[in-house]
Amino acid sequence: MNIGVLGVYVCIFVGLYFEVFLLISFFEKRPPQKTKTLPTYYPTVSMLVPSYNEEKTIAATIDSLLALQYPEDRLEIVVIDDGSKDRTREIVAPYLANPHVKYFYKENGGKYTALNFGIEHTTAEIIGCLDADSFVSEDGLIEMVKKFESDPTIMAITPAMKVYRPRKLLELMQAVEYTFGIFYKKMFDNISAISVLPGPFSLYRREVFAKVGPFHHAHNTEDMEIAFRMHLHGLKIANAHTAYVHTTVPSSVRALVKQRTRWAQGYLQNSQDYSYMYFNRQYGNFGMLALPFGLFAFCAGLFTASYMLYHLLTYVGGRVYSLATTHIPPHLPHPHLEWFYFDTSMLTFLAIATVGMTFVAVILGQKISQTSLSIKSFFSYFLLFGFIAPIWLARAAWGAIRSKESVWREQ
Repeated sequence: MNIGVLGVYVCIFVGLYFEVFLLISFFEKRPPQKTKTLPTYYPTVSMLVPSYNEEKTIAATIDSLLALQYPEDRLEIVVIDDGSKDRTREIVAPYLANPHVKYFYKENGGKYTALNFGIEHTTAEIIGCLDADSFVSEDGLIEMVKKFESDPTIMAITPAMKVYRPRKLLELMQAVEYTFGIFYKKMFDNISAISVLPGPFSLYRREVFAKVGPFHHAHNTEDMEIAFRMHLHGLKIANAHTAYVHTTVPSSVRALVKQRTRWAQGYLQNSQDYSYMYFNRQYGNFGMLALPFGLFAFCAGLFTASYMLYHLLTYVGGRVYSLATTHIPPHLPHPHLEWFYFDTSMLTFLAIATVGMTFVAVILGQKISQTSLSIKSFFSYFLLFGFIAPIWLARAAWGAIRSKESVWREQ
């Protein structure tokens, strides 16, 4: 067995092992169903909406916040315009007739500066962060407040994130991916190892920022870095799987790769900044499991894709060389089904088991979040994801090696 094949075995086996580990976690601590109970206390909540050129979606985002089932006198909506050059201010203006909606304009400095600006201009007990292209379900805030009330040690909460009205194949692929992420997020909640507080919607107790400081630039991934910093200070992050937020997703390969490169590169660079947390028992399952597995998954995906690409190029190159030297067209294999033959190699077994476990995780993600995915969505995921993901992994690795910041928006 050569090194390449051995590496593929290791990558698939470890990935499968971790999926089984999380599946066991699911059955040991199944997520409870949504209930109709209400909080006994409604803390004041300030929903911060950092915005930069969001004229297409800002109105729908504010509408979703105004539709929240929460006492009006306990909720304020704060739009922080980070130097927009489009019609964002004009679109927000009519909403300012509502005394619970506030608007601030500041010079462009990046999302993290807009969030910090908002925190400084509110005194609410709970600070919420909502991207201007995302929409919260009507009971989403109440479900997250109930989670806070259930455990006073919880300092921040993430929701269940879904794709907003997926139509194109690429959007349907991401719908499956996000549902897969719902399962993983809940299982990492079970082991207290959530590694990101997503920008589309997250809530923090106000004291978090007094203890760990404000948001940082953090390689354009401030929502990831603050989760790392909270684990560093021993602050608990939980997941409210019954709180739903719908977010718009990239509809082109170029935009998707750009977004995911930023996420993946941010993980690598933040991991480097917090490298002392790896395999450090002081940081619990986050340091012992979540961080190492995240890095392993990144490397495994890149290695497996590189191995397959190498063999594909070798095969094609051999055929081209044969044609150039012999001038005889190469014999192309004709796939056919042998009813009495099945490849029983361990690699085949592991690959099938891994795909099967991924499918199970997505099904459980549907059950947790009450999501329904079409056959077309599954088809698009298994057809496209394996081809597109290696692109952003490679770009993220190259960017991290060069210590070059990933590109996002104007800063």
